[in-house]
Amino acid sequence: MTSSPDFDVLQHAALEATRGWTSAKASMALRAAGLDSAEGGRASLDAIAADLGVSRETVRRARNDLLHAMRPPRGTTSQAIYSSLSLSAPSEPSAESPATARALRRLLTMTGPLLWDEVLSAWARAGGKPPYSPLPTDLATMRAWASETAGFTVSAANWAAGPVTIATVLPEELDQVSQFLLDALREQPGGVDRNVLLELAEAAGLKATTIATTLSMHPAVMRLGRGMWALRGRRPSRACESAGAPEPRRTDRVRPTTFTWSSDGSLLIEFSVPRGPSPVVAVPKAVFEIIEGREFTLNAGDKPLRITVRQARMWGFGPLISELSLPGGARVTIALNLIAGTATITPAEGKDASR
Repeated sequence: MTSSPDFDVLQHAALEATRGWTSAKASMALRAAGLDSAEGGRASLDAIAADLGVSRETVRRARNDLLHAMRPPRGTTSQAIYSSLSLSAPSEPSAESPATARALRRLLTMTGPLLWDEVLSAWARAGGKPPYSPLPTDLATMRAWASETAGFTVSAANWAAGPVTIATVLPEELDQVSQFLLDALREQPGGVDRNVLLELAEAAGLKATTIATTLSMHPAVMRLGRGMWALRGRRPSRACESAGAPEPRRTDRVRPTTFTWSSDGSLLIEFSVPRGPSPVVAVPKAVFEIIEGREFTLNAGDKPLRITVRQARMWGFGPLISELSLPGGARVTIALNLIAGTATITPAEGKDASR
């Protein structure tokens, strides 16, 4: 696309439409629409998603929001340019779309072969939004589509040998977010806590909000229980199930997280140690805005730890908790020095545990 007076006017309309947007959303929308430079070059949605550490769907929605917000100027040329940018989805979603086939191959690349009913259940999580256009609901049509599309295998309908399964012939390249979920969950059939996933996402350079949104609709993941997520199709072994069996309910109630202030002005947060290798603690609502987005240095042994506070959650103290052999449920106080940016940990029944 070459620069022209009509294109310049269209670009100006796009900049006006994104006024007040966050810089990240405006940037991805302009790039996806080819309106971020005089040359009008349009990057692929996947390339933009990889650059910004977001999902492809996030980029697509930003582009569509821009096109809906714009008021294209009059003129044959500018109208033609605007139409070429729209890239609107078909009015009738269809499994015949190549994008739908790629999305199904991505799902099966992450999960391995799935039962046919589970494929349909997984697909329903995406709510029919492109590229998750509705799949054929009867097996004969699905078998014919898979044969024509290529890249899939459908097991024979021999119920004596087991139910019908769908598999991909060759693995499909994954977007950055899907690859992150695969890496984080594939060795964890018993599931991973949501807060731990968000912590891992930030360590990997991804936005926690992107992962949180993806968990709510990605076909390849499923919620095992409150806050626990796993890859679809990965079943825990009997040993994992036994190890993960709930303990007998205790008669004593878990004490809430509380806060107070010390005489030197430090914020004292007292909580019960969560169970799990990467404990995360919710910060009381009354004070979370004071420390939201901050990090505190916790001197522990040879390597200082960093306590991080994001989205009213606090983590990073797990290694010291493990070193002190504090069991789940033990009461601990973290003292946060807001001026120095340091922290100390004190078991409720002992002296200062940070060194």
